[in-house]
Amino acid sequence: MTAADTAVVIMARAPRRGQVRRALEPLLGPDRCVALQATLIKTTVAWGREVAPKAVHIAHDPPDSGAELRLLAPDTVLFPQNGDGIAGRLADAAARVFARHAGPLLIAWPDLSRLHVDHARAALGDLRAGCDVVLGPALEGGFYLIGINRPLPKLFALPEQAWRSPNAMALAVAAVRAAGLHVGLLRAERPLHRPADVRAALADPLLPGEVGRVLSGAKSPIG
Repeated sequence: MTAADTAVVIMARAPRRGQVRRALEPLLGPDRCVALQATLIKTTVAWGREVAPKAVHIAHDPPDSGAELRLLAPDTVLFPQNGDGIAGRLADAAARVFARHAGPLLIAWPDLSRLHVDHARAALGDLRAGCDVVLGPALEGGFYLIGINRPLPKLFALPEQAWRSPNAMALAVAAVRAAGLHVGLLRAERPLHRPADVRAALADPLLPGEVGRVLSGAKSPIG
């Protein structure tokens, strides 16, 4: 299983004012939240090109934002997110990519200040070792990365709370195991969702320059 076999799909919300990173607006302001979202999409696409040079896809929301995402991510395959809830949208995105590629597939969200190729290597290693699904849990709930080798209807049949709850990782692992699937876990990472996440990122000496330039214009720290 090599990088040439791998496909990536990024679940991305278009960087529109007042519609992204709302919890960070008191700290960054709405325009800088837009800039942060755009930067995270671009850095996640760059990561995807390292992992799957010819197979980076973006599932975008809202559906009419394709042209906006094309400016941020030229030479990628774009399509709108479709389906009910997170599980429905993931199932639709995975089906679209598997129609073009045999797998494995890495599903990523542009939420981390530093998504590394080692995250992909670890996920692909677990899939090679026999895991049906690999989960990259985000602190405080949700996921930043999911890896699968093939379409998994049982995975995307999980209840919506398994994707949204602060206990998403525990709920998802329990449900996946109950469905008879073998699960691998990546290390938990801190997404850029809250003001405290921004402060933690700025304290990281390995923070990528592009992200750091957006965050360093933050207003005085708040709780």
